[in-house]
This record gives sequence, structure tokens and C-alpha cells, in this order.
Amino acid sequence: MVVQTAVTPGRTRRLLFKIPYGSLRRRSVERMTEGRRCQVHLLDDRKLELLVQPKLLAKELLDLVASHFNLKEKEYFGIAFTDETGHLNWLQLDRRVLEHDFPKKSGPVVLYFCVRFYIESISYLKDNATIELFFLNAKSCIYKELIEVDSEVVFELAAYILQEAKGDFSSNEVVRNELKKLPALPTPALKEHPSLAYCEDRVIEHYKKLNGQTRGQAIVNYMSIVESLPTYGVHYYAVKDKQGIPWWLGLSYKGIFQYDYHDKVKPRKIFQWRQLENLYFREKKFSVEVHDPRRASVTRRTFGHSGIAVHTWYACPALIKSIWAMAISQHQFYLDRKQSKSKIHAARSLSEIAIDLTETGTLKTSKLANMGSKGKIISGSSGSLLSSGRSFIL
Repeated sequence: MVVQTAVTPGRTRRLLFKIPYGSLRRRSVERMTEGRRCQVHLLDDRKLELLVQPKLLAKELLDLVASHFNLKEKEYFGIAFTDETGHLNWLQLDRRVLEHDFPKKSGPVVLYFCVRFYIESISYLKDNATIELFFLNAKSCIYKELIEVDSEVVFELAAYILQEAKGDFSSNEVVRNELKKLPALPTPALKEHPSLAYCEDRVIEHYKKLNGQTRGQAIVNYMSIVESLPTYGVHYYAVKDKQGIPWWLGLSYKGIFQYDYHDKVKPRKIFQWRQLENLYFREKKFSVEVHDPRRASVTRRTFGHSGIAVHTWYACPALIKSIWAMAISQHQFYLDRKQSKSKIHAARSLSEIAIDLTETGTLKTSKLANMGSKGKIISGSSGSLLSSGRSFIL
């Protein structure tokens, strides 16, 4: 009698087979070749390597990844891949993972687990694990230049990263060594100044002022600064108008913003979600219909409204579809939050959050997290996910 545990979408079941070993081995190989290898990059720099089976839904993959952080507030997160246009393309939760249009490259599909839906402040997050992940996500976005920030602010933020990771200042030599290891100083900030030593000196000046701050206070203060940055929480997409002029479209929990191509900070047009009547796309065109009482009706989709203004942007079909899918999901997130406003718990004070984060220490993860170190690929010998000494095919 052979006992085999298999993971299938939606449930775990225990199967009993009374078959020869050779036959079982052949069937296992056949099943494994049906899937596709994927590598999920986590926010703490670990990588999960797994074999995804054709029927696995993106929602189930997100559930699996979230379980490694004991994450309860999954609604803020998503799994994305970099498409052929260089933009992040998010897995649609109700679709199978392998149905998405991944870049045609050899090797495993590279996926990223990160924050998809942002909110006004971490004070509205219920769970400390969620706040920890928002902090890791913010650090990553700053370092990868996804958030625009002045170099002087970068130095201040780097000081908070040191305070959170290492505690109080010890010596210049230690700080310089740590800065080379930590994702704290993005390249553009370094290029603005005469030397790396100058940048390190500026960080040290800020760092010395933080003596006595707890780990939780460092995280809270870091996030307070990042949340005040205009480009925080905005997903940017490169588009053009009818005349071929390039723009950025910025999508967030607030709405859709249009920016000059050389200025992601100050939007030229703002379309709040409550103003929007319709979102649609066709091939290379993405359009929004905006309720505008100052304008006469220009479409048939008025239904009694005093006026609708249509705004249109253009890009390649793959990017347009990605923009539309993100707009739909951000709008739904806005509606869900609006509907549940009465149920949303009162915001916690930042001082209370800081105490909680200090007491809990580092992010508590599942046994899987404790098996790997930063930057290490966690995998089974067959390329499937290894958890608690058992291999899984997803």
C-alpha cells in the first residue's frame, strides 16, 4: 500500500494507491510535466520555487503565499509579473495562474508578491503582519525607484532602516558596512552627490538623532514619511494621447490621474472614482467616461446624467488590457471600502502600533519561512514547494 499526499486546487486530500512502485513513479513524472515552474519573489527577499498545475487558480496561489506570513488581510496584496512592456501585470484571482500571458522566456515564470491596494495610513490596518509587509513593500519601492523621493529624504529614510534593523548607532565603520548590505540607498540618490562617502555621512547624521527609538517607532516614522510622498501608492503606466504625446496614467485607491511624462508628482488631470461612469478598452485604446455637469452629453451612456466627458489614451493592446484590469480592480476596491466604512474598525494610534511592533519583534512567519534565509530559493528536489519536509505539486 502506498500513501501519497497531493495538493489540488481548493482542498487537500489523502489518496490511497495499491499499485506497483514503477507505475506510481511514471504517473508522478507525467503529472509533474503537466505543470510549469514558477518562482515567487517575496517581500523579505526569499524566493518560493514551485510547480504550478494547470487548474490552480491565482486566488489559491495567493492564499498559499499569504499563509507563509500568517497573513489575514490578504485583500491588499496581489501577485504580479513583469510583462513584455516592462510594466507589472497582476494575476486575476478568478483565473487560472497558467492562463495569463506570461513573457515567452525559457526558465521558470518569475512572479512577485507585493502590495496591490494601498490605503491612507497603516493605522487602518488591523494586523501587525500586514504592517510589517507594507513596510517591506515601501522599502522595496524606494530602492527600486518606483517611488520618487528627494535624496535628502532618502538619507533620512535610510537612517530609519538602520534603526529598525540594527538599533542605536554604534560606529561610523559599522554603519558604512551595513549600508552596503541593506536596500537603503537607491542609485539616483547616490548620483546626485559627489561620493558614496558623502551620502553615508548624511545618513549617519540622521541616524545619530534616532538613538533611543524602538524598532516599532522606526517603522511607524518611516511609513509616515513614505505615505506623505505624492507618488506613494500609485501604479504608473506609460500611454499616449491621440496626438501621440506621451503621458503617465497613475491608478490608485483615489482614482485615475494623468501626469506629464517628465513629472510623476503633480497630476494634470484627476478623475476620482466617484466621478467615473464607465471604463472600457478596445485593442490599443483605454477610455473613461467621467460625469461632468459642465459638459453636454457626448455619448449615449448618459442615463439622465447632465453630461459625460470621454478621455482616451493609447498603448499596445497588452498594456491597455492590463491598465483596464487594474482600473477595474482599483475601482472595486474603492467601492468595497466605501460600502464597509461603517464596519471598518477605528484607526489605531501610531504610538500603539509602534509598541505592538516592538513587542512582536520580527515578522512571524510559518515554518517555511524559518527554513530559508534571505535571498535563498526554497524548493524541493523536484522543483515543487517544500514545506515541513514534504513536497507539494500545486
